[in-house]
Amino acid sequence: MKKIIIANWKMNLDQKETIDLAKSYYKNVKPKRNTEVVIAPSFPMLKEVQKIFSGTNFILGAQDVAAQESGAYTGEVSSRMLKDFGCKYVLVGHSERRLFMNETNEIINKKINQCFNMGLSPILCVGETLQENKDDKREYILVQQLQQALSKVNGLPENELVIAYEPIWAIGSGQFMEAKDLQTIQSIVKRVIFSLYSEKFYNEKVRLIYGGSVNSINANDFLSEENISGLLVATASLESGAFRNIVEQA
Repeated sequence: MKKIIIANWKMNLDQKETIDLAKSYYKNVKPKRNTEVVIAPSFPMLKEVQKIFSGTNFILGAQDVAAQESGAYTGEVSSRMLKDFGCKYVLVGHSERRLFMNETNEIINKKINQCFNMGLSPILCVGETLQENKDDKREYILVQQLQQALSKVNGLPENELVIAYEPIWAIGSGQFMEAKDLQTIQSIVKRVIFSLYSEKFYNEKVRLIYGGSVNSINANDFLSEENISGLLVATASLESGAFRNIVEQA
């Protein structure tokens, strides 16, 4: 399977800034054949970004999706709407939504189902807080998040799945885990997927990636780890030069 590098622009850019950054990506970032490069702007900017990257190797992604197909859900954006905008990937269960929007594993499970129902590929984000890490609860938290989010999902194991491990204590903090420690995470994810689905599904259709203070300096350490298939990049993705260096390392 290809490496995947995801630029999560979060809620950082207005329209002009979004267009300028997208055009800078178009000019300076060159996705390679063995790598998928996914751009996830904020919802109002999807159309403009789609126009800029139309006909290129860049792939459009969304930062979230509604847990419902349609209806009276003011402010929500459905999987059908994202499909119409040309999105292929959707971030689901990002730690900021878990923390600030009170998203539960049950809600995340519904969102994953909505993605597969519309032919979108979810990027399931999992990870523990600093306190959970200190209390040695990382494995318990990850197992719980994975089991509850991925149980009884329409579309699995037929379709591909990306799982992004993002330790919450590392996001935007400048701290990051040692790349070698990702093998422990991989073994946890692997065990849960085996129990829910199969070894064949994990080996052929699941990609595990890392997110959390990724930059052009440490990116290669993570990408060099066996069984790590890509990166979820936030702050470093807001500067096209830094993001280009990360993509080149993949």
